[in-house]
This record gives sequence, structure tokens and C-alpha cells, in this order.
Amino acid sequence: MVAPAPAVSDSPPTTAYLHDVSQPIPGVTVTGSIVEHHRIAAPDGAMVDSWIVRPPVSEPVPVVLDVTPYYGGGSPVLEGGLRHLLGRAADVLVPRGYAYGVVSLRGTGNSEGCFTIGGPTEARDTAAVIEHYGHQPWSNGRVGLMGVSYDGTAPQDVWVEAPPSLKTIVPISGISDLYKYNFVNGVPINIQGFGFNTYYWTLVGLSPVGLYTGSTQLRDPVHVPGAVAGEVCSEQVWVQEGGVTSTVDGNKDGYWQLRDFGAELRATPNRQRASVFYIHGLQDWNVKPHNMADWLADVQRTGVPFKAWLGQWAHAWPARADWWEQVMVAWFDQFLKERNTGILAAPAVQVQDDAGRWRHEKDWLLGVRDAVELYPRADGSLRTAPGTGSVHYYDYQGRLATEAEESSSGLGDGKVLFASAPLDRDMVLSGMPRYQATVTASGNRASLVLSLIERRADGTERPINWAAQSLNHVTDPAAGRLSVAGLPQRVSVDFFPQDTVVQAGSRIVLVAAGNSVGDQPSLQPVADGSTIVLDLADARLTLPVDTSLRFERS
Repeated sequence: MVAPAPAVSDSPPTTAYLHDVSQPIPGVTVTGSIVEHHRIAAPDGAMVDSWIVRPPVSEPVPVVLDVTPYYGGGSPVLEGGLRHLLGRAADVLVPRGYAYGVVSLRGTGNSEGCFTIGGPTEARDTAAVIEHYGHQPWSNGRVGLMGVSYDGTAPQDVWVEAPPSLKTIVPISGISDLYKYNFVNGVPINIQGFGFNTYYWTLVGLSPVGLYTGSTQLRDPVHVPGAVAGEVCSEQVWVQEGGVTSTVDGNKDGYWQLRDFGAELRATPNRQRASVFYIHGLQDWNVKPHNMADWLADVQRTGVPFKAWLGQWAHAWPARADWWEQVMVAWFDQFLKERNTGILAAPAVQVQDDAGRWRHEKDWLLGVRDAVELYPRADGSLRTAPGTGSVHYYDYQGRLATEAEESSSGLGDGKVLFASAPLDRDMVLSGMPRYQATVTASGNRASLVLSLIERRADGTERPINWAAQSLNHVTDPAAGRLSVAGLPQRVSVDFFPQDTVVQAGSRIVLVAAGNSVGDQPSLQPVADGSTIVLDLADARLTLPVDTSLRFERS
């Protein structure tokens, strides 16, 4: 195996590169600033609801927007001006000379139109809002977008559209492909693949109230009639059909293809696009890390100014103490105030492993530089030489079978395991492991579901990564085969992007079963229940490893 060099903590932190970062203007607060309500016409005439808070200063200011389905309307600065609903980002940016606003996506909150859950219409709406604010008399003409979850998805959607006033986006835990939010290579993600469009529309799009408990819905009843009328629309029929048909067949059909931002980017490569600060948690099992798998590389290949933070947090803002007042402000200063803050001199990509250490990288997910090739063998080992023969297991209709089920059913073992020799030193698995093999299922519908486990020297086990591939969608994600019974297929499937330290003395264990081992991810494979045969003659597990191990100084 590849032996990593000794760990060295000699890389300077991001803050060491920063200078001339905006500081708070004395006396300026969110609650003491100018609050404006804007109703902005989308290209088709639907009115998009938005509120902006801007500091009471004479010079033009840049604009940062949160585009969201979760805001119900009404002034974000509440009665009496004692508190507001815009969160910490506004508390940091407004006193530093930024206008900060919230925009309700069409069909949500008090915006008119039909909530289509992503896609070209939403992107064009957001582009219209950006240009509206970029041309206000108090604006310096430069607009940025930032947010978490759907609020991190909308910026990526409109970034592909490339409106001229958009100068930067900071998407956090955003979706790059709505199909990937619901499926992993054709395997449904729990209820997300089974009625996501219906339940999500009920939560946030069913104006005026919705069922989303974290929202501020029905705060501004003046515009509720328009929002309600927007729900009765032909587009919503298509949205619901998109969810229903994918539940049945798992196909990435036309509905989902229009919500694949990477595909749109590749179709329009020559647009002048804004800078990107990409942030995603490697333990985010809501918007799962495979959303960055192709998208991260696609964005970097455009050549736009780029930075990424990939850390060991869940579905949330980045868990770094230097984020709010230092790094975030420096990034927006650079692109919205056109001030050289040194942020572009800092390393482009910073990755945190699950031991809590940060590394500076240049090309994470752009290609594997160092790799360990391991080969599953019929004796249950993972070795550095190829195996022969085959093994099989029963997939128990896509469930992870218990020992009791296995012993009582008479169907045979519900999993196969392959274990490496103990590691002689720590190994950092950095990126996306890949499994390749010829796989045959006896049933019409079947999936290959794999787990990687660290088996420690004391016998305890820790699931560390997962992969899934619908065998019906190996050759065509858009049109799955109705039956794969008896069909040998060459499968090449990536695990999730991760950065994991496997300790010296531990074994790496590969498990193939009806479902994933451990609490995450929440998969729900569609399977008839069949025998899965793994041909070992051409099977291999590729483990990307990082051998530089030069960490950031704390």
C-alpha cells in the first residue's frame, strides 16, 4: 500500500492571507437601517416578493441576497425594530456597508406563480431580481447570493444563467442536480425518491401557510391572494407527475434533466460567470456529498475565481471560527466591493478530515493522484493481487437482512464481506473510492449497494462510506431496463466524496448487501429480492489516498 509521508502542520491558516477587510461602521445595525419592500416582475409577469435592508450611508452599496422558499413575507425587521429575521449574515454584512435581502421563490411565501422546485423558470426569476437590485440608485451594481440548503441551491441555478450583475455566489450545502437529491445512481433516497415533489410542495409551496414549521409564513396577508392563485397552475401538475413517474421507474427523465445544473453548464460553456465560494459538509446526509461529485469539477473547469471549504459538518453553515467576520467578509469585499483582500492568494480548496485537521489542496475531486488498488477474493480478503471465481448473496428485496431473517428464510446469506490486512500506519482516504466489477442479478429489479467499514484492532467497527447503483440504470440513467434478470453488467460505481482517516492496525472492510450498513445514507432500493453474483475476476476497489498530509496551522 502507498505509505503517506509524516504529517506536517506548516500551512498557514486562511486568515494569514487576509488584509483590508471591511470593518463595522459605527452605529449601523440591521434594525436601525433602511427597510424596503420590492415586488419584482419575473419575465412572465409573475411578481416576486422581496425585502431589502440597507445601511443609511451616502455611497452606493453592494447587495447580498438570500433566495429561499422558506420566507413567508412581511418586513424582516419586526415591529418596534427590536429584532429581525435575517440571521447572522445580515448582522455581519449590513454594518459593514452591504445591503442584505430575502427573496421568496415563485409560488412560495408571497410570490406569485407556480413553485416548480428548481429549473429554468426559477433561474430566470432570480436573474430578474438580481438585475433589479443591481440597477437601484443606491446600489453599486454588484450582487452576490448566499444561503444554506435550498438557499444554497438557488445561487447555483442562477449562476449557470449568468446575469451580468451577479458577481459571486456562496452556495452552502446546495443541490447541483435535483435528481441527485432524490436518487443515488437510480437508487431512491428514502422518501425523497418516493413522493418528494408532493411532500415538499406541501411543506413550503402550498401558499400561504404551508406546513414548514421553521417558516415565517402568513406574516403579510396583503399579497396572499396572489400567492394562492399561483398554486392552481398547469406547471404544478407537471411537477407532481415528475415525482410520481420517478417513483415508479427511477428514471432521470426530462423533468429531472431540466434540473441538472451541470448539464446546463456544459450546454452553455461560454457565458461569463461569477466567482464561486463552494461550501459543503462531508457529513451532510440531507444534501448528500455526491452533489459535489461532478459539479465541483465542472465549476473549477470554467476558470472562474474559485474557493471551496469541505469540512466534517452536517447540513449547516461552515463550522470554522474564522468564517463570519473574516473569511466571508473578505470574499464579498473582493468581488462586491472590488477590494483586494488577499482571499485569492489563499489556497483554493481546503478540506477537513474526520480527525478534525484541515489541509490545503489544489485539485480535490479533479482526479486521483495516488491510489491503492485492492481486489476482493473468494476467501473474503481484500488483497493487492486480483482474485478469481465469484461470490453471491441474496438482497432481501433491498433490505439489510438481519441474522434471524437469514437463518429462517432459507434464502442464504444476505451479504458478503471482504477485509484487508491490518494497516501498518494511518491512511487518509481522500475523495471518492470506486468499485468496478461484473455484476449479475437473478431478479427483474435489483441494486448493488456497498459499504466501506473501518474494523479497528479492538474489533469495533465504524462505517465510513457508501455506494449504490441501480442495476436497471447502469447503461442509461434516463431509461432504465425493465428487467436485468440474468444479465451480466460491468459496473463502475463511485462512493460518496469523503475525507476519512483509517487508523493504523485497522482493516478496511467492503460489504455488499441489500442496503447500506450503518445509519447513513437513508436508501430505499427497489428490488424484487434476488441473488446478486459478483464476478471477482475483474473486480477491484480503488481507494484514493492523500500522501502529502501537510496540515493547516491552528
